[in-house]
Amino acid sequence: MPTDEQIFPRVLGPILLGLVACTGVFARGLVNGTYAFLVLWGVIYLLTAKKNWWRPTPPLPKLYCWGLGLYFVTILLTTLTGSDLGQGFYHVANVAYLLAGLALAWLVLSQWPPVIRYLVPLYALGLIVAGVMTFKQANFGLNCVRAKASLGIIELGAVLSQVTPLLVGAAAVAYKLKEKRRLVFFLVALLVSLVAHVHSCSRIAILATPVLTIMVLWGLRNCFGAMAKVAIVLTLALAAVIILSNDMIVSRFQEMTVDKGNYNNDLRLNYWKHGVKVFKEHPLLGVGPRAIPHAPPVIPPPDLVAAVRLLPPPPKYCHAHQLFLTTLAESGVVGLLGFLALHLAPIILLWPYRRVADLNKLYWVWGAFAVAGQLFLNGLTDYVFTLRPLMYIYWVVTGVALWVTRYGGEEVGQAGAAVKNAG
Repeated sequence: MPTDEQIFPRVLGPILLGLVACTGVFARGLVNGTYAFLVLWGVIYLLTAKKNWWRPTPPLPKLYCWGLGLYFVTILLTTLTGSDLGQGFYHVANVAYLLAGLALAWLVLSQWPPVIRYLVPLYALGLIVAGVMTFKQANFGLNCVRAKASLGIIELGAVLSQVTPLLVGAAAVAYKLKEKRRLVFFLVALLVSLVAHVHSCSRIAILATPVLTIMVLWGLRNCFGAMAKVAIVLTLALAAVIILSNDMIVSRFQEMTVDKGNYNNDLRLNYWKHGVKVFKEHPLLGVGPRAIPHAPPVIPPPDLVAAVRLLPPPPKYCHAHQLFLTTLAESGVVGLLGFLALHLAPIILLWPYRRVADLNKLYWVWGAFAVAGQLFLNGLTDYVFTLRPLMYIYWVVTGVALWVTRYGGEEVGQAGAAVKNAG
């Protein structure tokens, strides 16, 4: 039975986490407000707890805490040595707010572990709503319209390539456990995801989603017999045909092969070169978070000159349109080491469980690998580390994976007993 202290968080925490899961896929304002309440609840709960106010119970994995601590040491160091202290501390505050997601998910799970079972259906529901929005933007057709679904072009593509592999894995688990209703629901959501991919026509999503989906299917391959595996291959081939038969999507990939004269290609390449230049000038500690001087302008082709002139003047600072180049330019080699420590610590912790027999644990481990892989793949073409919808999903899924590999999603009393036995 929960104590009086646990009744309030057991109600509020799961509700807020559920809202973040559901609305985080498609609604920027609502999810940000909900996440802010979740952060506020977490702070109040930790400050008012009678014991262990400085950490949730059960405690977070030590290696993750070390990775998190190393990251903040490096980012604070590069902020203090950077060229714009104000920008640096703004970045630290923003990142700290987003990185709280894993600890908040962990705290909610310590109060009510059964919330785990509802997270993926909520992600699926959010994706279905996003698909309805993109369908409306495309005038109810299968057109490449660079849909946003009230998020943004980059955000929607990132979320699609995060959530789709999660749903594929969830469908595999439902198939294995013969949970027909969940299986049908996840398959419907996956069909919506395919349509939303067409509407978004995000190149990185179209490339990353199949790679991460195949990775998850490989991790969960024991869920299927021979006939099911053939059906999966045929389904993936059909999805590829649907995507590649869209001329507008194909033209977006053909655009990437143009050496010169394509404004989008020239603009991104210009940012990459600028990021390398800034890094070479400040290789150890970088120029400071959010303090990369704006890249020199790119001369647009004649047909875009008038449109470019209508754009507002560029800001004082920019990013390098690439996750790793931006990290190197802003915080140097030291900052990159801290960044890698932050993200590799959970992977190192989860890696021994990649072949675990428990299907629930296996699913969340490969789900965590998928969302981490999406961050790194998307980071090859843009700076996505502070995209809020992406980071909400990333840290919640990673937090759940770390939780279930240690405590298996048991009820509070059993989890507490496991901690005592482990200690």
